[in-house]
Order: sequence, then C-alpha cells, then structure tokens
Amino acid sequence: MYRICSVLCCWLLLALPMGAVTIPVTCGTQRGNWLEKQNLHRTSTRRLKTQAARQATTFQQDYGNIAVMDDSDGVVASPNPFDLQGKTLEFLPLIGTSSPYGFTVRAAEYDTTAATDGQILDGLADDDARAVDLPFTVPFYGTSRNRIFVHSDGNVTVEQPDFTSASRSLGRLSSGPPRMAALFDDLDPTQSNCDIRVWTGSDRVVITWRNVPEFSDFGVGPRQTFQMTLWTDGRIAFTYQQVSANQVVTGISPGYLAGETEVVSFLNDTSTFYGATVAERFGTAAEVDIVRVAQRFYETHEDAYDYLAIFNTSGIAAASGALAYETTVRSLRQGIGDTPVWSGDSYGSKYRLQAVLNMGPLRQYPTDPYARVGNRGAITGDTTMTLIGHESGHLFLALASIRDPLNPLARPMLGTQNAHWSFNFNSEASLLEGNRILDNGPGATNRFLTVATVEGYSPLDQYLMGFRPPSEVPSTFLVKGSQYANASFPQVGISIRGERQDISVDDIIAAEGQRVPDYTVAQRKFRTAFIMVIPAGSTASAEDLAKLETFRAEFERYYPVAATQNASLDARLLKMLRLSVWPAAGLVQGQDGTATVSIATPATENLTVTLTRSADVVEAPDTVVIPQGATSVEFPIRGVAAGVADLGAKAGNSLYESAAARVAVQSSPADVRLVKYYQEDTLLVLKVTDRNELPYVGVKVTVDGLDQDLRSDRDGWIWLTWDPAKELVAQVVGAPSTRLVVAGATTP
Repeated sequence: MYRICSVLCCWLLLALPMGAVTIPVTCGTQRGNWLEKQNLHRTSTRRLKTQAARQATTFQQDYGNIAVMDDSDGVVASPNPFDLQGKTLEFLPLIGTSSPYGFTVRAAEYDTTAATDGQILDGLADDDARAVDLPFTVPFYGTSRNRIFVHSDGNVTVEQPDFTSASRSLGRLSSGPPRMAALFDDLDPTQSNCDIRVWTGSDRVVITWRNVPEFSDFGVGPRQTFQMTLWTDGRIAFTYQQVSANQVVTGISPGYLAGETEVVSFLNDTSTFYGATVAERFGTAAEVDIVRVAQRFYETHEDAYDYLAIFNTSGIAAASGALAYETTVRSLRQGIGDTPVWSGDSYGSKYRLQAVLNMGPLRQYPTDPYARVGNRGAITGDTTMTLIGHESGHLFLALASIRDPLNPLARPMLGTQNAHWSFNFNSEASLLEGNRILDNGPGATNRFLTVATVEGYSPLDQYLMGFRPPSEVPSTFLVKGSQYANASFPQVGISIRGERQDISVDDIIAAEGQRVPDYTVAQRKFRTAFIMVIPAGSTASAEDLAKLETFRAEFERYYPVAATQNASLDARLLKMLRLSVWPAAGLVQGQDGTATVSIATPATENLTVTLTRSADVVEAPDTVVIPQGATSVEFPIRGVAAGVADLGAKAGNSLYESAAARVAVQSSPADVRLVKYYQEDTLLVLKVTDRNELPYVGVKVTVDGLDQDLRSDRDGWIWLTWDPAKELVAQVVGAPSTRLVVAGATTP
C-alpha cells in the first residue's frame, strides 16, 4: 500500500523512516516499467480508434528550449473503468494442461459453498501472503505446482511470494513471479467483516476474497468480493461478485519478463491464444501516455536526445502516489542488473532515445530548483534537481545487488520496487535512495546512524553508469537485520540496529557480471529534451515557461556536479548531428576504416563540420563538408596507436548539436573477436567486436574458399551469401585466435 498520515500528524514524517504513501512522494520507477507504458499506450490507442467522430486539433510549439504540446490526440490516456462486474473470466489452456491460454467471459458463477466453507487465512496482513499446500497439482504455464501463495492483494503467485508494496501494475505483473491476478489491487484484509478463504475440492481449489476493502488512509475503502478457481486440468477462472475498484490489473503471467505481454479488453476483444502475459489494466484516472508524447515530439523534432523529460500543467499525476517515474526505452548494457530493452521505434525514435522521464505536474515542484519538494523533500531532502537526477539515473540504477545465499531470488541491496537502493544500504547518499550510514563500531550503543541523503551519484552508481572503473569504487556495507524496511525513504538522523555485511565492487561483479561496455568506452555525454504538456485549447503561461526553463538550464549545470565531473548533459533543443561510430566503436592499429557524419534533413547549403580528437590514437580529417542537398558525408578514420579517444563533431551552424563518440584502438588484430551475428537462408552476417561488444570498423577478414579479403563495415558487420549446407571457416587477418567455424546443415 501507499499511505501517509493526516496533516495533524505530519510531524511523524520527519521522525520516522516511511513506507509508501498515497500522495505523491514516491518514485514510480520499477522493473518492467517499459512494458507498462507500452501497454497503456496500446490500450489508449485502441480506444482512440473507436472514437471515429473525434476531430482533434493538436498544438505543438517550441518556446526557446522548451517543447510545448497540448494533451489532445492521445497524449492523455482516458480512464478504463472495470467492466467485469457480475462476470466470470476463464483462461483455458490450448493443449491439455499447458499454455498458451485463451480466454472466455460469461455470467458470474460464484461458488457460495466455497465462500462459506473455505478455511480462513487468519492473520493475513496488508501486502501479505500465505503459502497454501494443495493435495494435488495445478498446472500453470506448463509446470505443475502443489504449493501456491495467496496474497491479500487479490492475486496468487507460484515459486515465491511477493511482499512488496509497489504499485499493482502491468509492469509488476509481467516482471514479478509467475502470477494469477484476479484483482491485482491494494487490498486491506485487516479491516473488520472481511476474510480470505481457501476451499479445496477433489479437482479444484477456490480462493475467495470476501468484502475485502481497498486500502484507505482514512476510514475503510470500497469493499470487493471475488473468487479465483484453479482446476487440476489447467483452467483458471476469476469470478467477480461485487467489485468497485479504482486502479487494478487483471490477467495471468509466467513472470520474470518472459515472452511478450499482450494487453486486451477481456469483455470486448475476441480471444486468441497467448503464450505469455495476457492482461487488462483498469483505472478511473487519466494518465499521460508517454509513448504518444514521444511520438508527437518526434513529429517535429529530430532524433537527437537520450532522454525526454515530460512535465504537465494539467495536474495529472505521473502515477498513483508517485511524483515521477522513468521508463527505459533502449539498453543493452550488461552487468548492471537489468534485462535488455529495445523499444525506441515505438516511441518514434529510430536510433537514439534511451529513456523517458514522466515528472508529473509542474506545480508540484517549487520555483527554486534547490528547494525541497513537498512531503518527500521534508523526509529525504530531495529537490527538483535531485529528483530529475534520480529519474535520469534510473537508466542504469538501482538494479544491481549481491545475492542472499539463503534466497537466490532476493536482492538485499535493493529497496522500493527492486529499483532503488535499500534504506539499510550505505549507498553513500546516492540520488537513487539508500543513505550514507556512519558505523560507530561494534561496541557503540547506536552503532549505525544515517548521516546524509541524496548528495549525488555515488562511486558505485558511477561504476554502474559507466563513468568509473571498478578500482575507483570503495567498499561499502549493508546493515542486516535492521528494524527498518528496505523500502523506507532515506532520512538523516536515524539509528539502525543490525549486523554489518561488507560489500565490495568485486562482490557485485560476481553477482551481475562485468559492466559492458566498461568505463573506457561507455557514453559520458547525454542530451535531454524538456517537454511541457498543457490542456487542449490553452496556451503555456509565461510563468510556467520561465519555471521549466529554470529547471532545464540548471539541470545542465547540476548533472556534471552530481557525476563529479565524469559526465555531462546538454538540454537544448537542437538539430541532430550524428556520428556513425556513436556511442562507441573500435579500430585496429594500422588499419583504415570509414565513418560518416549525418544530419536528418538535406542541408540547405554546404555544412562544414569540424572533427576533434582527444588523444593521438585516431586519425581523421580536421573538417568535412556535407554538401548542399545531402544528409551525410563519409570520411576516413585510422587507428594509429592503442588507446581510447573521444571523437567530436561540431557543425558550423549553431542549430545543430555537438556529436561525441568514443573510439577504441586495439594494438593487434588478436584483440578483437569474430562472431556469427545473424543467419537466414543464404544470408550470413559475421561481426567483428570485442569484450565491450563494440563494432570494429575496417577490420580485414578472410573466409576459406573466397579469394578476397573482406572488411567489416561501419557497424562491424561482414555480409556474406553462403550455402547454409556448407561449413564456413573465417578469421581476422593476422589473428588465428579469432578463427570462427560456422557449421553447415550437412556438417557431420
């Protein structure tokens, strides 16, 4: 649940570490957030398509470096009220007891006997679960289970319970443990005149949530009565006897981000069969559709940004109880605890966008960018700058953790939604929560004391962000057995009891693997576009524009300070200037390659671009010219010495961004790798790369049976037409250790 005390006891907020709350104080970022936002957009788009009479006149205009658009044309997702009241929703496996599943909806078949005679799960608390052992097995996504975990929050999981108080969302349904969510909602069975019962028959188990209210800060929330039935033949049914819920999710999921999530309208869509998550999100509140905002933005702006930061003047919360959240759009980084995400095309960005920040209503932030922000700031010390930094940091953080040998699925360094540092972790006052914790020694009365919060990106943060080598990350520690929840907000002056567990960066690398790409070639220069969404038919006020411009300009200054000058950020609205070797690429010493610098639309006149190198390891021309009417120009590039150099490109026209890439030069061809990248029919693509997964340009490769040397292109690829029945043997010229054998279909 998300909760807060009344105004009369707000002083308690300053005295105690807090759990989650209903008014905006939390960060809504969570693992799988990108799935949640893609599905919200898909639902919203489908609803818009049914509104044939809708004739929206959209508005979009730049005011200096602030992009302004109105909230029409799908920018705000309309509410989707719960429409399964008085119905039974049944999921049926396609073959026997195995997935995929189809669904059907019919009139409610409420089992009164099970609701009356079932065994009450005594003592089930808010955000709680109980293990229930069954006398038979029930199949779920092809695996039979005889133990289930019944949750107070209207769902059943297998494999493990889920005690977190994170938002009950599509993203959490998809990314958590395997789950059957009849009414995934913040329910509170601790209230009177309600219970959760389990009834077991010969071929089924029925779980009934009877009169269980939604959690409420004051009084008792609306009561819900519904059932879940699991059959031994694999059928799953949800029956809704009396439901009046606000923000809920209904569906089934194999969990852990397996497969593709499908969002449907159970009542109105025709069922097909679904091999992974199938669900519907219901809600009574409007929400900004960040996918549509991005699409609208890219209709008039070029693909020149790593982040989009969205504020609105319509008073629409980023999410229930949340000030803001981040959604990762592109990330193939390894060793940071995250799974790959590659969905930028759906946002309108063909190659660059990495994350979208929904910062919520502009009015929730003070005009002074360093003033504390509302109730959260009173607890944590957060300001507008630290919060934008917090959300920007979510592209990399906080997802990495050591493992608990007693529970390999646990992440003891993490707190809220497994996407923030734990209150009990000495995060060195990271912007991503946790605290700086002073250890007064084993004999001290109050051994551990929180002494600082939200100061910047810590050395560990910066390792995970690719800004520092492991050697620059000092050891830290976790307080085990603390009296405070991991999800508590950071706060200064709190004494913690517990046992110290030392943690080194090597421990984290052992758990998550090496950071790839590492600090030598990881991106250090970022660009953010600030976007203001206003109500349709209105205009942006001078006051709001000035306020957001203050935030934008100040964040350019704040970001490198938070990163201790190891990274920088540009937040101006500029045209794209792209280097083909962005964000990083490789060369072999003594070998030549070709790179390009490009723009999005044809040059209206010859455009001179100055190229710069930070070190004498790369040769390139000092200037190149994109001719009038063209969008790109090629230029030679050569590795002359082992090392890494920053390659910069700056156009003579100030309307363009300054491009930056990192180029690694290896001293020997033996320092690269040759891998099979792709194969289909007679097409075979090899890739020249290295331990950082960089593309290597212009590297010579030989293939047995071909009389010519091949060279890798600007993406590191070698393109071949090859008989799939034959074996292929290839290697980098001068490097027998790179020998690659691709077996043919008829190879013994």
